[in-house]
Amino acid sequence: MSPLRNKSLKDFNTFGIAATASHLISFSTVDELKQALVIPTQKRMILGGGSNLLFTQDFDGVVLKNEIKGISVINETPDYVTVTFGAGENWHDCVLHSINQGWGGIENLALIPGTVGAAPMQNIGAYGVEIKEVFHTLSAVNVKTQQI
Repeated sequence: MSPLRNKSLKDFNTFGIAATASHLISFSTVDELKQALVIPTQKRMILGGGSNLLFTQDFDGVVLKNEIKGISVINETPDYVTVTFGAGENWHDCVLHSINQGWGGIENLALIPGTVGAAPMQNIGAYGVEIKEVFHTLSAVNVKTQQI
């Protein structure tokens, strides 16, 4: 988790805009995120898949790239399954994983760009299905206090 200086953001936004970040830090655990949040900076941005992001200039600050991965079944009955997805997981890949497991409910939300972490904030929806219909809960880190 070492900061990269003057890092291109072209590969981190779906528009492929050529912009750089003064510093880029990728994190793959909550502890790494908490460590990155205490780095002094005037400007900070947390980046998921970059699908709702349009750079018009370089970012003079710290970009924190969410790479928290993981898929775990919390509970499964014949009628329902409760699954935890890491916030840095690609949303479409999680939909495909669910389909491959035979879990119905989010298949209409395929091909929506971005990461799982953005899904509840955007309340993604398509073809009569909205994430709010299948979403249960999330854990988040307060960027000011670093508390869960």
